[in-house]
Amino acid sequence: MNYCTLVTVFWSTILGLYLNSGAVVWCMSAEEKNQFKEQAKEMFYHAYQAYMDHAYPADELMPLSCKGRYRDIEPNRGDVDDALGNFSLTLVDTLDTLVVLGDFDEFETAVKRVIKDVSFDSDVVVSVFETNIRMLGGLLSGHILATYLQEHFSRMSWYRSELLSMARDLGFRLIPAFNTTTGVPHPRINLRYGLKSPKLGVVRETCTACAGTMILEFAALSRLTGENIFEEKARVAMDYLWQQRHRTSDLMGTVLNIHNGDWIRRDSGVGAGIDSYYEYCLKAYILLGDDVYLERFNKHYSAVMKYISQGPLLVDVHMHRPHTNSRNFMDALLAFWPGLQVLKGDIKPAIETHEMLYQVMQRHNFLPEAFTVDFQVHWGQHPLRPEFVESTYFLYKATNDPYYLEVGKKVLDSLQKYARVPCGFAAVKDVRTGSHEDRMDSFVLAETLKYLYLLFANKEELTVEVDDFVFTTEAHLLPLSLARINNSSLIDSPKLPKLDESMVEDFTHSCPNTNYLFPEGRNFAQTIRIPLKNLVEEVCPSNKSPMRTLHASEFQGNNKDHIEAVKRMGITVLKLSDGRIQMIHNVSMAESSDRAQEGIMFMQELVEQSRAPHYIEEYQTVYYFTPEAKNRKILQACPAKFGADIRGKSPIEANLKIAQPLRACSDIQNADELKGRIAVVKRGSCMFIEKARNLEKAGAIATIVVDSASASSIRGSKMFSMDGHGKNDVTIPVVFLFTEEANILLKALKERPDIIVGITDGSYMTDGFEEKLEIKGTAEEIESLNLSAEVEFVDSKPSLKSLETDDFITPKIPKEYEMETSVSSEKSIQKLFTKLHNLKRMQFEIDQLLFSPHLKDSKQLTDSYHKMVRGEEFASALDRLTKKEEMLEIDHDVRVILASVRELLLMQTKALGKKLCFKNTILNPLHSKTAFIQFIASKKTDSTFNNLKYVCVDSNLFDSPIGDDNEQTMYSSRTEISFSTLPNGDL
Repeated sequence: MNYCTLVTVFWSTILGLYLNSGAVVWCMSAEEKNQFKEQAKEMFYHAYQAYMDHAYPADELMPLSCKGRYRDIEPNRGDVDDALGNFSLTLVDTLDTLVVLGDFDEFETAVKRVIKDVSFDSDVVVSVFETNIRMLGGLLSGHILATYLQEHFSRMSWYRSELLSMARDLGFRLIPAFNTTTGVPHPRINLRYGLKSPKLGVVRETCTACAGTMILEFAALSRLTGENIFEEKARVAMDYLWQQRHRTSDLMGTVLNIHNGDWIRRDSGVGAGIDSYYEYCLKAYILLGDDVYLERFNKHYSAVMKYISQGPLLVDVHMHRPHTNSRNFMDALLAFWPGLQVLKGDIKPAIETHEMLYQVMQRHNFLPEAFTVDFQVHWGQHPLRPEFVESTYFLYKATNDPYYLEVGKKVLDSLQKYARVPCGFAAVKDVRTGSHEDRMDSFVLAETLKYLYLLFANKEELTVEVDDFVFTTEAHLLPLSLARINNSSLIDSPKLPKLDESMVEDFTHSCPNTNYLFPEGRNFAQTIRIPLKNLVEEVCPSNKSPMRTLHASEFQGNNKDHIEAVKRMGITVLKLSDGRIQMIHNVSMAESSDRAQEGIMFMQELVEQSRAPHYIEEYQTVYYFTPEAKNRKILQACPAKFGADIRGKSPIEANLKIAQPLRACSDIQNADELKGRIAVVKRGSCMFIEKARNLEKAGAIATIVVDSASASSIRGSKMFSMDGHGKNDVTIPVVFLFTEEANILLKALKERPDIIVGITDGSYMTDGFEEKLEIKGTAEEIESLNLSAEVEFVDSKPSLKSLETDDFITPKIPKEYEMETSVSSEKSIQKLFTKLHNLKRMQFEIDQLLFSPHLKDSKQLTDSYHKMVRGEEFASALDRLTKKEEMLEIDHDVRVILASVRELLLMQTKALGKKLCFKNTILNPLHSKTAFIQFIASKKTDSTFNNLKYVCVDSNLFDSPIGDDNEQTMYSSRTEISFSTLPNGDL
């Protein structure tokens, strides 16, 4: 052994000790690796046999009940059941895993069962996305591997492409979903009746991943059957999604309208709702050889790495404001991203993100369904997802680093210890408690255990050359040879390189060669992990965190107990002469080290609150209607940071019942009355999440918390999100109504106890509901709506508000404006005000401009004005504008409206007989509300007009159109951050 070799061994050993305190495993013996491979195989058969013995032909196994889950027989679980179609989902999804494991006999038996027992002629509504990736993908992969066995192993000579025929049948049943003006498919379809089934309801939106995860399966189906329609439909959907990307950031939103392409949810990430769209952009290039998909993926990838990738974290941002995070947690589905980065060839960030995920997984035994940016559990569920194992497998293939075998071993151990039950493997309901859920999704067999087996299996042990295949998002195998089955009707512009036969071998493997990736040696991956050592442990609070006595969001300046509480933390509260509060924290003045630490946390929360915007972006909707009515009355509500996430999901509807005790801070006395109903409770006395826990325990399916302040309203109060203080063990949705809106609902309940109440997200505000309601009546009548002495919504505790008063609250339409011909325009403007709550300054300006009383008195403009505001272009712009929530997304519609305002000015200049120019911004009616009103109301004889006409005589006010690209019209509102007390005592 020469000197250089000795030095290399020495420093490699030192590096290993540094990395993991002597625990680094530099290699895994062949015996150990084989042992874990066999363990993964045994685990597969434990789950597979449990399904076949206790569940087949049901779609899924219920491992705790030891029985099958059939659609519409077991209690409905919401959207998750859309994957089920009573078509033996788990068996079809698992076919190719049997071949990967080398079990040809069981595969042949399973294929015969599928051909004999599975049918798609059922009156059942299924998810187009899930049915495509699980069922259609499973059938295609099963067919491909059946022919593979015929060609290479002389097996299954009886097989005559029956699985392909079934895939074709299923494909044609999914095709009607693409019958939209955009080509983006409907999210659900009835297998027997298509889109004509009343069970479908009215659906207007779908997620980006749902629409963009069709091209692999549909292209494979087209190329195997010769039916071009499948690939054509999927390609049109992909093309339209690409067209709808944000042109500046190149990011995608999460949910869009299938009919007009408008974005409904504009948060952008690589997790739930978007994940497999990005995956299929790259894999469509790998499978089909079309450079268009690669070019698109590279654009998206650059945007993701620029805006979403924040070190090892992948945090959602606003697609139109990509430097602003849209949420403070990450979901488990993004764990696929490092694996996709391996296919891309960008290994360093893949290693970093995977290492972060692994540390989170080690902390909780499993990867939680969602966790915060400081690695706390956000959603505790873990349905045994495969994405983390998938990335582990691809990283091992790319680096050949035995570290990833140790990661796989940890996953095996967790599954065996915390998820294994006598009948298979049960999903984990909460990683913090280890409780189980009676659920084993088909992807456990189709993906999770398949990737674990592949991780530990040697290449020569596999009966299938997996490098000749592309794994779909459901880990189904599609051969790279499909790119050769090509004609001009399938691919618009083929760019397939002609390779020399001697070079083909170098291009057949989808994973990069480690010799090129790591010229410095195989320790490269470890050097990347060094800076991330103990990343999660260092960020996560220790178990010795002090018990919190008061959170900043709860503090009230006029509450003596609160003043005493912060004093014990070492915080001095000074009331200034102008009513503001000054807080000074001195650690040495705290009564104990725990209280001093709490004081630091309290002050940090105050700073975070002061930096937070004075609005929330995702408000909720509460609506109600009587059983015989068609129209729904709507109310705007505040959301919660805990409980069920109802965004993009079907509304929750039920009768309403008031809880007893009213504050719901103890056991519910009328639990029998609340079962299956939406509960109403009063704010105060305990935390919001505690009320929700008690009501969920009592059987309520949702909760509406009513403000205790006597005169709060959505128009005069700041919207906020109810805080769970880091906890989320509630599974029912919870919303908050201010007093004015609550009184409207309670009055309706008093008049009709049988009213049906619904809770949904804010995107439903314009979907066929009536305009927002305002309570009417005398002060005495309104006060009486606090129900009765039995249920009196009066309390000294004020409503929660942010730190700043609202200078630009939503204005009401002036009473003077009562022209009959303006009713529709007035309603549109009201809807605009309701929807654009986060653009209050703009609302204020448009209201003052378009509904000024002075316009009513300008009789020469009345007819023209009414014609303009009722015009098709103006009305369409308003309609589109009500569906937008972010400034950067409404530029075009703002321009249309401002152009209409400019048209009013043009009318007036013609009426005055002059062409005017205003170099002074204060006098320019396009820049000043006061100047606009003054100018519109001017007459030839007015002194104001005579003064204005001398300001400019040469130029024309209308030389350049409003909203040109070289001109920016900006609305801004003043933002001051100060700690001050409102009259009710709030900060």
